[in-house]
Parts: sequence; structure tokens; C-alpha cells
Amino acid sequence: MNNNYFKLRKAWRPLNNKFDLGGFLKINPVHASGYFVMRIFSLKEKQYLPFYDYHLKYYLENNATGNEQTFLARVIEYIDKDIRSREILHYYKTITKTRIYKLSKFREALKQVDKWEITLTNEERMKKSISYVQEIMDWQNVNDTRKVLSKLLFDEVGSDKFFIEYKNIIEERDKLKSELENKTKEFNDLQKSFKAIAPNTKIQIINGNHIPLIDLFLQIKDLENPETNRPYLSGSPDTWSSLISNYFQYHENNLKSNNNRELNWNSIRDYFLDKSGTKLRNKDNRNKYFHIKESKRIYQ
Repeated sequence: MNNNYFKLRKAWRPLNNKFDLGGFLKINPVHASGYFVMRIFSLKEKQYLPFYDYHLKYYLENNATGNEQTFLARVIEYIDKDIRSREILHYYKTITKTRIYKLSKFREALKQVDKWEITLTNEERMKKSISYVQEIMDWQNVNDTRKVLSKLLFDEVGSDKFFIEYKNIIEERDKLKSELENKTKEFNDLQKSFKAIAPNTKIQIINGNHIPLIDLFLQIKDLENPETNRPYLSGSPDTWSSLISNYFQYHENNLKSNNNRELNWNSIRDYFLDKSGTKLRNKDNRNKYFHIKESKRIYQ
């Protein structure tokens, strides 16, 4: 019943709130919707939304399963019904035109809280539908405007199905465009970060393979600080492998049989996991590769 939607005053008692509905002498809950519409005529435009919010709060507090969409739909229903009645019965009276104008202004103000397009008039829905058609036609490069519009305007079932289907398509397209923009921005940010740490050119291995290079880094990894006799550097196998694979490559004149200039991260990592590196660090191999000698020099 509509008395569950709006807050009524108590008869023969002062108003608890200026937005409470009903007359002083007699209150009939059956006429709650009428009281609501009549109160709009005495409101200033700046009071429209506070008046709506006051009764929305009452409705939500007294209807456990209620929601604003339902409330707003009922308010629009009562307003449109009153406007149609006044247009049919008393349209040429000045007071009727004034009240239709006030109801229309109140209805317009509710667009600010309308998330469901409940406040759209038939004319507004038609304009929006045609704009959807134009957008779809532009998107799909359709040129037969007359054929499309005639289908939509004169085939109600087809038009409903068309608008629902293509409204969803356009919304999905806009969602994907938004996601693409976000991903593009994310990619550009990552690219900027990468440029800040990645070299424009890599150090070239111009003669021989990459094993001596790995051996050098294995020696560097295990060096001790001469002053403390404690390990100087610490890093994970992944980090050492990334350092070599990201900053070194074969020179174009020193390519191997597979013509690949890049160093394989996984195979390099095996050396730092002590799978291949143990044998490489064997002292018997010192005459085959470079050897870093510890110094007594003091660094200042």
C-alpha cells in the first residue's frame, strides 16, 4: 500500500517534520500518494531532493526488502499519473499549468538520483534509442539508415530486441575500451620503468663462449672483503642469472651454430645453483679460465 512509501503526520497534532504529509484535521492513509504530490506544489526547488530523501529514508526503514529503485519508480508513477490527469481534465486552467510545471521540475530534479533511467520520458527514450542506432551504424559502417529506422520504429517486438541486444553490445564495447585504455597505460608505465633499468645496448662477447664470463661472476660472488675476511656480496641465483642474461650477449661476429645472440637464463642459473658451477670453480680449471686474485690493497 502507498502509505508504506511516505511518512504521514498525526491528525490534530503539530508537524514533527516539515516534510510529513497530510492535513491537520484528517489523515487517510489511502490518499498518501495524493498527499505526496500535493506537497510538491508548496516546495521550493532547492527542497525537492531533501523532500525525496526524507521519504526515501522512511520507506527503507519500514520496508525490509525495499530499495531505492522501487521507491523512485513508484514516485515517478504517481507524478506521471497526476500530470496525465491534469492534462486531460483541466489543462487550460492557469493553476493546472502551474502545477504541471512544478511536477515536471520535480521530476527533472530526480534525474540526479536516477541510476536506472526511470525518469526518462518517452521522448527522451526515443532520442536515446535513435542515438544508439546512429552509434551502432557508425560502429558497424552501416549506411542504410531508412531500412534500420523503419525496422525499429514500426516493429515493436523487433525494436525492443534490437535495442536490448545492441545496448548490451555497446556497453560491452565501452567496457572493453576502458579496460584497453587501462592496460595500455599500465603497459606504458611498465615500459618506462623497464627503460630506466634496461640498457640500450648489451656488453658483447666478441671471442669465445659465455662460460668464462660465468666463471668470472662465480668468482665475484664468492669474494671476501680483505679487511674483514667475510663474504663481500650476496645475491640469489636468479639475480646473478638475470644480471648476466640482461646485460651480456654474443657479438654478431661471434654467433654460435643456432645464430642466437642471447644468453639462456635457465642454463646460466644452473651454474649458480651449484649444479654446473661446482665443477667450473674447481681449482684445476684455473688455467683454462680467468682467475681473480685477492688483493691486500686498502680501499679508501
